Amino acid sequence: MKKNIAIFAALLAFAAGAAAAAPDFRGETIYLALTDRFADGDADNNDIYGDEYRPGDLKYYQGGDFKGLMDNLDYIKGMGFTAIWITPPVMQPPGRYVNSSKTYDAAGYHGYWAWDFSKIDPHLESPGAAYADFIKAAHAKGLKVIQDIVLNHGHGGDTDPASVKWHARRGQLSGLGKTYDYYNDTENWFNHKGPALADLLDLNDQNPAVLDWYVKIYGSYQDMGVDAFRLDTVAWMAPEFWKKFTAAMHKRKKDFFIFGEIWTNDDYKLLGSYTKLAKGDPMNHGMAVVDMPGSSMGGWGRLEKVFKGGSYEDVNELLSHDKAYADPTWLVTFPDNHDKPRFNGAGAGTPATESQYRDMLNYYFTARGIPCVFYGTEAMMPGGDDPDNRRMLGAEGMAAAKAGPIYKLMAELNAVRAASPALQKGAQKALFTAKDQYAFLREYKDSRAYVFLNKGDAPAKIKVPGLKDREYTELTTGVKLRAGGDTEVEVPAHDLRVLAY
Repeated sequence: MKKNIAIFAALLAFAAGAAAAAPDFRGETIYLALTDRFADGDADNNDIYGDEYRPGDLKYYQGGDFKGLMDNLDYIKGMGFTAIWITPPVMQPPGRYVNSSKTYDAAGYHGYWAWDFSKIDPHLESPGAAYADFIKAAHAKGLKVIQDIVLNHGHGGDTDPASVKWHARRGQLSGLGKTYDYYNDTENWFNHKGPALADLLDLNDQNPAVLDWYVKIYGSYQDMGVDAFRLDTVAWMAPEFWKKFTAAMHKRKKDFFIFGEIWTNDDYKLLGSYTKLAKGDPMNHGMAVVDMPGSSMGGWGRLEKVFKGGSYEDVNELLSHDKAYADPTWLVTFPDNHDKPRFNGAGAGTPATESQYRDMLNYYFTARGIPCVFYGTEAMMPGGDDPDNRRMLGAEGMAAAKAGPIYKLMAELNAVRAASPALQKGAQKALFTAKDQYAFLREYKDSRAYVFLNKGDAPAKIKVPGLKDREYTELTTGVKLRAGGDTEVEVPAHDLRVLAY
């Protein structure tokens, strides 16, 4: 994408203003940062217990913290993102974890093994850089904060007594100053019937007191200034539980976005059912979901093959299931995340070229849904199965990213998307499909955007019917032109054009 600098600057300014004014999360784009792997701003909080910080061993803490995020908010903002999704910040077990069979060892650097739900993990905070400080700093930069939350489970209860310092407290979970014991469950706090995820302590979603406990805990994070929740392991708890929890969260805070993770890449009916827990948009009712089938995760995402030599026909097949959702424009879309190999995979995934990155991102930033990009994508970071897909970015990685092409591309794409309400919120309709060329219409109220994509190695002319006769702005160049009826647009190799009004 070749862009006039003045036009690009104007689009970025428009994007910043539009994001700040909109309580509708479809106006946002999301940067997913695994906090421990983003940047180490304070070395003093790295090795608190003496056995959980092992630089280079990706199963353990690597030092990233809130200070590292706060020091580099301009790096994230420089790509045009308006929201930061952080992995769960709650307190993790005090030291390394080893299961009783000694077949697995790690530490809770990722945040998904809660020890105390109402406390923040000390590896993440520093003087002047507590969680509340980070939220305030992000807001000062015009960035919203999405907190990843886990209600299904806590830490692993199956531990090796010789290797785990907290073995004597292995079945205990805390929050709001109270502690509950899986092995002495007098308050029916845990699910003992199964099924349970791995050996993690499973909370009882049938106990109303557990729901009330969580509402109080996560209500306090709302009060701290968090702008949205991403719900982990949604399918492991009853839909009725989520209906009540989301209703309570929306009641506490207006215009609060909630979206959930349901692990499937082909059960559209299941995914769609969670978007229908309540009537109304997920800013104030129920939840949206992550578009798992529409990812490009290595070896798993249904769209990976499209951008690695496949056909855009597979996009049409994916979108044919959009009727399963209450409103697919609220889906959180993403190339890859922290659970499967990256788009630039290793092992189960297939490495990606710069051109393939361009093709992939050109699609995600113009297609229906709210784009979410995993940290390191801007550096084309490689990564296979967990934990290889969770490498440290750090100052060196950020410098390399800023000097490379994808960081700049995402800034341009964010600006283009922000310049059109249709690209943010519009329904999508395919107009032309070939193996390497694709065109579609996004339409929202009186805003329209015609998107032309070319992932071929040569320029291509794409002809579409039915354009309303009027003046359009081509958003990647800023050129104004008259078009109508059958319209042919030439798109450079591995690039896009967007006609909008």
